[in-house]
Amino acid sequence: MLRQWGQVALDSWEEGLGLGMRTAAIPYRVADFLKQHPPFQGMAEADLVVLAGKGRVKFHEPDEYLCWQGAAFGQFLFVIQQGSVTLWDEGAEPPALRDIRGAGDVVGLERFHGEEKCLYSAKTASEVVVYALHAGDFGALVEKYPEARQYVSAHAAVTAGFQAQNGKPPAHEIPVETLADREADVACLKSTTIREAARMLAASGDSVLTLADPPAYVTAEDFVRWVAEGDGRADGPAHGIARKVEVTVGREATASECVLALARSGTAVAAVTADGSPGSPIEAVVSAARLGSAFGEQPLEILRAVERARNLKELAALQSRARGWMQESLAPGGMDWLAAYGDELNRRMVERAARVSGLVEAGAVWCFAGAAGRKELLTGEAPKVAVIGRAPEGLAEILGECGYLGATEVEAGSLEEWKERFSDWIGDPILKQVYLARELFDLRALWGRTEAIEELASHVRAELAQEPGFLRILANDCLGNLPPLTFFRDVVVEESGVRTETFRLKSSALMPLVDVARVFSLAAGAAPGATSIQRFARAAELLPARAGVFEEAAETMKVVLYHQARAGLRMGHDGGEVPLSMLSRYDRQALKSGFRSLHALLEFAADGGWLEFAADGGWLEEA
Repeated sequence: MLRQWGQVALDSWEEGLGLGMRTAAIPYRVADFLKQHPPFQGMAEADLVVLAGKGRVKFHEPDEYLCWQGAAFGQFLFVIQQGSVTLWDEGAEPPALRDIRGAGDVVGLERFHGEEKCLYSAKTASEVVVYALHAGDFGALVEKYPEARQYVSAHAAVTAGFQAQNGKPPAHEIPVETLADREADVACLKSTTIREAARMLAASGDSVLTLADPPAYVTAEDFVRWVAEGDGRADGPAHGIARKVEVTVGREATASECVLALARSGTAVAAVTADGSPGSPIEAVVSAARLGSAFGEQPLEILRAVERARNLKELAALQSRARGWMQESLAPGGMDWLAAYGDELNRRMVERAARVSGLVEAGAVWCFAGAAGRKELLTGEAPKVAVIGRAPEGLAEILGECGYLGATEVEAGSLEEWKERFSDWIGDPILKQVYLARELFDLRALWGRTEAIEELASHVRAELAQEPGFLRILANDCLGNLPPLTFFRDVVVEESGVRTETFRLKSSALMPLVDVARVFSLAAGAAPGATSIQRFARAAELLPARAGVFEEAAETMKVVLYHQARAGLRMGHDGGEVPLSMLSRYDRQALKSGFRSLHALLEFAADGGWLEFAADGGWLEEA
């Protein structure tokens, strides 16, 4: 029946090119099909009708070739209307299946990425009907429509910058200069009295009032503190109770960069200067409240409220508020800054929970490990805590009361005990089951005698220099988890052929990236606390000939983190598994491009040749 329909469609459409009455509607039917699928979604119907009017319908039996690997492109590319098509790398021995395409997918897009020949052979896996569209006309439409261009680009290489092309930047990219207060620095002069400043703050409705000459700011809390102390005069200078502006940012700084700068400094106002340096003249000031107007929430106020929380119940409410705001603020291109904000939140939450519960002991060094140690924990999953010192009792339960999910017991021990553990893992990784302890190689100090973590890191570097075979084993272990083959229709197809409706994001995409980044970081003797993206950047510096592999791995990491955070925050879990129904066609294509990048990264890491280069280059000795 499919073959009969396809032949009739072929005959009818070709006759329809002469605009006969019987077939004039065929291009419209084809256009109706195309606009249901990317990259045709968003294209004007009139453009699609013209594109379809110059096309053909083709029917293929099973095991027929649409194109051959290494062959020059023809004048058409193919949109699958019914059936399935497999892509084969026939240069491999034996030939390797690289992808499966179904209804709505396009075959031949690589010509728009600079390729002159087909990368893979396309072979029908069933009876297939395709729409053959003129490639030149399609290319013109891709240039005309930005969203189509973005989708087509995603077939070439993974990019974390995918987002709706609505002309409006995400909140985190808004230039801080547009949020700055350019009037306050002339309204509040050096002669402004405390009484006048209080009236101005009350009239503004803001929480911060800025003063000029020298730049400073005063908050409602400062006025309350001044009244409580009761030793001043209302006609005294406002500068007498004001605080110095300690954070400066440049004109090009974004709202997200300013939020993080203020969060780390513990202040509420930043000054905008021409080059961002404190020595340049101040052009404007921006307060935490004005930054909040860009986000529809007060991210800095949440962090300050965490530090003031009186009990675990208050911390749980703030946790919920913060995660809700983070979910609303998710953007594929903004994962760096949001992960940094999430780390500020986790650090303050754990420290405050420990203090209100009386768990902090003098001399102990509290650390994050795993995702929290790498500053990559955006979901409500409990951070992994390790302590150089005595283990705090009941921390897992306390973190659970703060709204965290899946808290585990704390890893603890003296500094000498930690050194012995790492020596055992590095000296005998197989019998000591280092695969169970890999996340502890991501230790990062939070508070306490933080020089202890540096001493531990130096010990690890010395042990690695004595046991170069450890890194080879660790690199080989990265192959234990591989990304799936592809997404086909509404299932995930694993390399083994198993099909599921759930994408195991954490085990098959996130952890391989993290594990490889860790291997290169250890080989380079990097300091503790680096993110996976920072580790890839360092690897690209040390191995410039393969920089492209690491750059694509970093982009893949951003895409994977985005989908983990979106699924985890929306569904209230760690984001380790994502229902395929949550992923759009664009999402799936971006991830599939990431799978190719991940395979290239894993193959390079497992090859081992770079290890000799690292040894010859003396990476560890230099560190």
